[in-house]
Amino acid sequence: MSKRAPSTTQLLVITAFALACFGILLFLWVTFGGPTPFKAKSYQVKVPFTEASQLAEQSDVRISGVDVGKVESIELGPKGKEAMALLNIDDKYAPLPASTRAMLRTKTLLGETYVELTPGAAGEPPLEDGATLPAAQVTESVQLDEIFQAFNPKTRRAFQTWMQEAAVAIEGQGQNLSYAIGSLEPTFREFEGLFRVLNSQEAAVSALFSNGAKTFEALRGREGELANLIRSSNELFKTTASRNQDIEALFRAFPTFQDESRLTVDRLQRFAVNADPLSRQLVPVAEQLSPTLIAFGKLAPEAKKLFEALPPVIKEAPTGFPALRKLFRDDFPPLLRASEPFVRNLNPVVTGLDLYKRDIAASFGNLAAAFHGRLTASETGTAAHYLRVMGPINAETLSTYPTRLTSNRNSPYSPSGWAALLAEGSLPVYDNRQCTSGTSATVAPTPGSNPALLERIPTERFKYNPALPNEEEVVKPSQEQREKEAEALLSYLKTFAFGGQSGTAGSPAPACNLQKPFESIYGSGEKTQYQHTYEQTGR
Repeated sequence: MSKRAPSTTQLLVITAFALACFGILLFLWVTFGGPTPFKAKSYQVKVPFTEASQLAEQSDVRISGVDVGKVESIELGPKGKEAMALLNIDDKYAPLPASTRAMLRTKTLLGETYVELTPGAAGEPPLEDGATLPAAQVTESVQLDEIFQAFNPKTRRAFQTWMQEAAVAIEGQGQNLSYAIGSLEPTFREFEGLFRVLNSQEAAVSALFSNGAKTFEALRGREGELANLIRSSNELFKTTASRNQDIEALFRAFPTFQDESRLTVDRLQRFAVNADPLSRQLVPVAEQLSPTLIAFGKLAPEAKKLFEALPPVIKEAPTGFPALRKLFRDDFPPLLRASEPFVRNLNPVVTGLDLYKRDIAASFGNLAAAFHGRLTASETGTAAHYLRVMGPINAETLSTYPTRLTSNRNSPYSPSGWAALLAEGSLPVYDNRQCTSGTSATVAPTPGSNPALLERIPTERFKYNPALPNEEEVVKPSQEQREKEAEALLSYLKTFAFGGQSGTAGSPAPACNLQKPFESIYGSGEKTQYQHTYEQTGR
């Protein structure tokens, strides 16, 4: 036993050894979750959990799998129905957003619970130091023992037996099992996202299972039909399997079909580009067509009666159609052959009418206008129809002559649009001999007392008297008044019938031009001043 005092070197070695032991113990303390002595107070948040039986002090606090703090303490909440966990958050992760959500998770199936935080959106106001996270933002977690408690005793015993047998099966395979479980973490994360979506669509998922239950309930009473469906599906698959070569040929031809379809789609696209202006121009037409379609709605009741009357016709169709078929097959061809000569002679007539279609249409239009006159009497207020008649006044309507006048411009075989040529100052004639050798009519100077003129002036007139609407007042003009009216009549005749002249020689008239010869219809005959028609030949 040495009684010498330790040297300075020995004291330094002892001190260094003691400090090293203290440092190792401190490292182990901090590594295994112990609080760091004399460390400044960190950012803290309180989180209420309805059940935290597996959560312990110094448990990890994580965000997206990264440790961001520790559980400082776990105490009973103010209401006595929840566990209030005090979380210490590292400074570089503090503060947390106010919308942060929390839930309990386990690292393994056997326990080691930690707190998982899900921060809210960036830019939100932060939680104050020492604040309590709202209970609505804390997600409930299901503990493993709660799952086992949901089973009845028989199921729990069966599960226990299964676990024991599984222990025997995986004996010596712990490392492989650990690797397998570790590789399931990405799968569980995807399942977590899936379950979150399903939880947010709880009503739709409930409706899905409810409708599925109704579907299976309906199928339960139709076992025979379901069996027939399965057998039919089996036959379909067998037929498909027997046609594998055809299916193979189909898939071999499918690329070519795709190429052709692509070319067709390109052509359709170019067509759509070219057709777009036309479609835009058809928009006003479609708008104008809308009233027509609306008017067709008024036809619907009559069309309905027609379709309601069709069943008897359809009923008689089996006997009527053979007779109709016999008519068109046996009787109608001889009729068509017999009508061919008639049609050959009818076609020239139709062709001739086509040349004068505008003149014929004008005649019908004038005829309709002549009968469309309507007049309302101002005295009685009653309406009356009248006939529109135009009486031309010229030299030929005033008298008869031994030959045609020099102003005569007529044509018994006038060409199409003959009257419209008058607007051009010419009216072609069939024969123009009268233009040079015809009769010239003159108006001889006659006084108003000429008996030939006076007899055109009535000696009595009837005048309407509003005071006596049912009686007519007779007025007799004097001799002087009649002579004045005769002189006025003669002046009107010169003005309107002779163009203000004393005879036809000086009155205005269209140019006297001979009309052009006609070309024959369905023939090659000579051209004449009148139209020739021949029977149609050939087909």
